[in-house]
Amino acid sequence: MEPALFPTKPLYRPDQVTGVQDEIKSLEKKLDNKFIEDKGEVQRQLARVRKDFESQVPRAPENGEEEGRMTHRAKELLAEITVGMPSQEEMRKAPHGAVDKHIKWEQRNKRRIAEWKHIMLRLTAGSNERDAANLERHRPVGSTLNMDSAFIPGRQFFMPETAGAAVVFSEDQIAMLRALDPALAERLSTLTNTQRSDVKEILSVRKQPENLEIARAAGKLGVEKREARRKTKRAKRTLTPEQKQALIDRLTAARAAKVAKAKEPQQE
Repeated sequence: MEPALFPTKPLYRPDQVTGVQDEIKSLEKKLDNKFIEDKGEVQRQLARVRKDFESQVPRAPENGEEEGRMTHRAKELLAEITVGMPSQEEMRKAPHGAVDKHIKWEQRNKRRIAEWKHIMLRLTAGSNERDAANLERHRPVGSTLNMDSAFIPGRQFFMPETAGAAVVFSEDQIAMLRALDPALAERLSTLTNTQRSDVKEILSVRKQPENLEIARAAGKLGVEKREARRKTKRAKRTLTPEQKQALIDRLTAARAAKVAKAKEPQQE
């Protein structure tokens, strides 16, 4: 591995810079507080914090020439670091081989990563860009490992392709759709643009029940099964031959028992 062109010493992140500055102000106030007895210890602590701050606070490039060299070096390092870098899916699901892959990659690039982060923090010194030295932004997406044996299997969602701008719904339209068909409302994000457009058109005529029923019967909302169940509930109940025979047997037995009881002699 070639030697580092820039230092690899860790530098403060933007939030750490703010935190140390606040600590320095707090210590300075303690020195002015007449109720603090051990001013010597506070002074020594303040000196240590100031020394660390001066050595670890990111310094912007001194001139344009240095900034150009740092920018070129950062791109060069990033290209080398991302080779063989475990992907987002591998880090998240942890399939067999992911841990070893990460360890080997980290060992190969430990010095490069430290130099890259040092450069990026200096290039963005004085700004609030918190993710400037965050390698996660550059982690690959695709995986080269077998996910069948992943420790965390996860789920895959295949969204339909859409042509043109996506059809969107207002909060009122979504609430209306949930009232009409909760199942369809849950599947709304998986519909194609054409299907979403049909649903939106039907919602626009919600105040005309007859139009809505016609649209449902035509299958525009994709609820043919639900419509069939609703029609079945309104239809008269139809008995099977076995049910009819059982009903006849019960009626015949009840009638025979009634006749027998009527023939019994009355007690005086």
